[in-house]
Amino acid sequence: MTKTEILEIINSDKKGYYVGTRLILPFKCNLIKLIADNEIYSEFVGSTHVKIAQTSRNTSVYFREVGNLNRFEGSYKYIKLMIASEHDDLTDKSSHIKLVCKILDDHEVELEIPGDDVVFVN
Repeated sequence: MTKTEILEIINSDKKGYYVGTRLILPFKCNLIKLIADNEIYSEFVGSTHVKIAQTSRNTSVYFREVGNLNRFEGSYKYIKLMIASEHDDLTDKSSHIKLVCKILDDHEVELEIPGDDVVFVN
């Protein structure tokens, strides 16, 4: 998927999905950084904390140590991601997309581009 396609999906209000410790994004992407529960993860190859799996249409993030994601339901906590298209040069910061995932009821995940009021560590 291209950056434009990913942004179209996010802006279309399409929801992600979670079950247990698995977060499923409705697009395939490269994960650059993940912030969850006051932890910053940037190592995904052989990580003992986070595992990534992909299909042609989805990216799944498995949290191995954080516990069930539904503990974020109804809270003000977010899972923050920095992602890029699978076709983009990861060293080009202009290709990076900041994404906020809010855990909702009924296994849904709201996806949004963060506003200026959301702290996002670069």
